[in-house]
Amino acid sequence: MHGSQSKSYGGDGGEGVVLGSVPVRPLYSTTLIRFVAVFGVGVALAVAAATAAALWTGRQEAIAASANMTASLARALTDAVARSVNSIDVTMISVADMVREAGQSGSDSALPGSVAQRLKQTPHLRQILVVGVDGVVGFDSAGGAAGRRMDVESTIEELKRFPRSLVIGLPVEGRFIGGDARAGGQSLIPVSSAVRNADGSIVALVVAAINPEHFQGIFHEIEQDTRARVQLWRFDGVLLAGASTSGRFSTIPASELPLFRSYIKRAEMGGFIDVDDDGILRITSYRTTLAWPLVVSVGIAMDDALSNWRANAAQVGWPVGLVTLAVFGLTVILVRTLARRARDEAMLRLSDRVLAIVSNGVTIADAASPDLPLLYVNQAFEQITGYSAAEALGRNARFLHANDADQEGLDQIREALAEGRSVTVKLRNSRADGVHFWNHVSLTPVRNAMGVITHWVGVQRDITQDEESRAALADAYTALARYSADMERFSFVLAHHLQEPARQMRLQAQLLMHGKGDGVNSADRATAERIIDASARLVELLRDVQVYLAVEREPVLGAVGSSRHALNSAIATYSEQCPGGTLHLDAGDLPDVAMPQRRLDDLFEILVENAVEFRHDDRSPRITVTVEPDGAFWRFRMSDNGIGIESCYLERIFIPLERLHLRSNHKGTGIGLAVARRITDSVHGRIWAESDGVTGSTFFFTLPKV
Repeated sequence: MHGSQSKSYGGDGGEGVVLGSVPVRPLYSTTLIRFVAVFGVGVALAVAAATAAALWTGRQEAIAASANMTASLARALTDAVARSVNSIDVTMISVADMVREAGQSGSDSALPGSVAQRLKQTPHLRQILVVGVDGVVGFDSAGGAAGRRMDVESTIEELKRFPRSLVIGLPVEGRFIGGDARAGGQSLIPVSSAVRNADGSIVALVVAAINPEHFQGIFHEIEQDTRARVQLWRFDGVLLAGASTSGRFSTIPASELPLFRSYIKRAEMGGFIDVDDDGILRITSYRTTLAWPLVVSVGIAMDDALSNWRANAAQVGWPVGLVTLAVFGLTVILVRTLARRARDEAMLRLSDRVLAIVSNGVTIADAASPDLPLLYVNQAFEQITGYSAAEALGRNARFLHANDADQEGLDQIREALAEGRSVTVKLRNSRADGVHFWNHVSLTPVRNAMGVITHWVGVQRDITQDEESRAALADAYTALARYSADMERFSFVLAHHLQEPARQMRLQAQLLMHGKGDGVNSADRATAERIIDASARLVELLRDVQVYLAVEREPVLGAVGSSRHALNSAIATYSEQCPGGTLHLDAGDLPDVAMPQRRLDDLFEILVENAVEFRHDDRSPRITVTVEPDGAFWRFRMSDNGIGIESCYLERIFIPLERLHLRSNHKGTGIGLAVARRITDSVHGRIWAESDGVTGSTFFFTLPKV
């Protein structure tokens, strides 16, 4: 390998090139270059065009799918709205019939009871009034407006002018008609129906207050599930209900809304893509009810509709773009390379490979010889081992580890040589001066055209410094573990000290409200109440975080806790939160366990609180606790008859701060079950949950025996 090698370059066109003793005819061909160039560019453009067409088709399909979804939602919601209004209409007609029989004053003693019964049957109605044509309120189910006068002239005119049995008025602030509009920050939708004589003349009105939360609750569920914007309008462009209105209504001029500006004039149902009043481009479907002047619109933001498409486009576009660029690049390289002579290309590639590995030791062994003698070693090999080429050539490479022949890596090399496959191992070798070093060795077979191994190429890399660095890294990991412990202690202390500022926030807000007394307005009161609520939640959250971090700080060796005491204490604490203070418990004999009583109390308190908080409204809450041996542990089984947990959430409930329900429906910070898992982990136990999502939940946990 160190001998001289004759090189001769020359000849153009079809003349041969002599390299060593092998004549090579160059591959240069104008026709071939043109063919490669046209083919490469054509393939790249075809791939790009096909990908662009597929992405465009996918985009149109995503838009169409969103349009179909909004149309389906609009149809279903329109039917739901129509059914609700129909039930209101039936209720008001029945009240009108009673008023007609009792007289215009509506003073029949049976009327209040009958109206109250109908209000129970129609929960989305808050109030029913009987109003004379002179505007005097003769009857009020809420008792606040009786005897007052209302402006009913426009309503009577509308009932005379249109054949509909109901007139839907403008939304107003307040919980009841005739009540304080500022009270409670609530709103209502008034509807009116006529009480007519036999000749059709109007003698009185039945007026009802619809609770818009009925519609907003339905819409909110749709928005949560689909990210759609659902709204209920009067036919003249007045917004009646929408989950995003938060109880506040405003009359938006119909001329400013795309729905009423253009589309509803063309058809009473349909869909469109346009910029909405909030400046967001949406895919919107709308439908009008058949019997009432109401319109339901469902819109999905274009960004949401195309989110999955954009993600897929990014996943496809980048690889295709890279492939296209690679094809262009390869085409250029091939065109330029084909202009060179074949043997020059081979030599350049060989030179590139040698330059790429010049810093590593390279050896070539003769596979035709039984002892695999070295035919070539490079300069890096001489520098790594201290052996010159003259000392190494003709010898088997085993001289590098002659004094340490029992290494595991040597067995792997022998198996690879016998099987004719590549192998990479780490060996402890000796330099020429006797100093040991770690050697990362890769052996690769070289085969001829017939598949027969002719040579073995070895690549050596001195990794002594890497091994020393690995030892240093182990020390660094130890230091990191100490740092992690310090950080956990810091987080624990921080959670403790942050509770005081949170309490001060709550106290100062309460003092501010107390200082203003009755002079505080509703907006300031709402702001102060939000501050008080937020600070209370913050204190609760910090306290739970502190408990979460403190679990593993308490030693458990030698501790003994009573599970019976822990269960009874938790039941006594949370039974008062159940209706009537009744919480049924079925539990047999419970054993003592090898853990601190405080942590055992925390564990049972978390699980009992969870069962009480998520109890079912139609079932009296019941908790059943059983226990059985499980090797060195006790396996506890705590079951409840609550609302249950969907199977897809059975693991997520143990993640810190993970909540499956709105805070308005169920309180808590989302840390409790994470603390429960941390408690069981601290004693090498475990906890998991099972539920059918309907009849309740069962928590299993294992605790060590005493």
